[in-house]
Amino acid sequence: TYKPDRCRMTDEIRPAEDGFEPTPQPFGPFTPGLGTYILLFFLVVVWTTIWLLLMAVDTTGVDLTLLNPMLYIYLPTIIIEWLIFLAVVLAVRHEGGRLSSLGFTRPKVSHAAAAVGFLVVSNLLLAGFQFLLEQIGLPVSKDVDKIVEQAGQSVWWWLALSVTAGVCEEACFRGYLMTRLRAVIGRSWGWPVFLATLSFAAGHTYQDWGGLIMIFVYGLMFCALFLRTGSLWPGIFAHIIQDFAAIFIYRWFGF
Repeated sequence: TYKPDRCRMTDEIRPAEDGFEPTPQPFGPFTPGLGTYILLFFLVVVWTTIWLLLMAVDTTGVDLTLLNPMLYIYLPTIIIEWLIFLAVVLAVRHEGGRLSSLGFTRPKVSHAAAAVGFLVVSNLLLAGFQFLLEQIGLPVSKDVDKIVEQAGQSVWWWLALSVTAGVCEEACFRGYLMTRLRAVIGRSWGWPVFLATLSFAAGHTYQDWGGLIMIFVYGLMFCALFLRTGSLWPGIFAHIIQDFAAIFIYRWFGF
């Protein structure tokens, strides 16, 4: 009996309903097609380039507190990320695969426990890494603090944004990019992990170079969690908790 949540590191081929046999892959069988290459090009090249170019835009005179976060930040981000998620789902269907090939296994209590443990360990490591970055003159931008500060006035919008980021970003950058790049490049996870994490970090260029490096390192940790557990759910839970808890941490501790 085929059980998606148990095919993490096997190459078992499951005959497709239309008669062809998809290429065996660690997270479930699928056959890369034209849609796969188009989406990979967009996420790895176009997406990354656009965000890196935006780093050159001077935003020092922009007061984020004057912007309506729901209209200019939350809603556009939610729409864009779910559209990319939809593109991923359509690409998976075109490949003859299932969402299990992205790591969407059956959610378990152990996934939530893994998420909590991951958050504790990763945040302790990141705190030390951030201190080192500040010592060499690469502090994380404080602009994001202004956004988080405003989030306290619209908790439900912030929750929607946190859930969106958790599901869509993990599915796109860990579940899809990593598995499809591995199928295209070869059997090693090295380049897929690096390119997927670079694309993921590029979407956080608003935090300047210090924040970009921090997110890149954090992204590598999420990749390790994904490969270790064989499921997207620990990363999704951790991502949602991390983002949503930010407003309470800021409110209680001021950072």
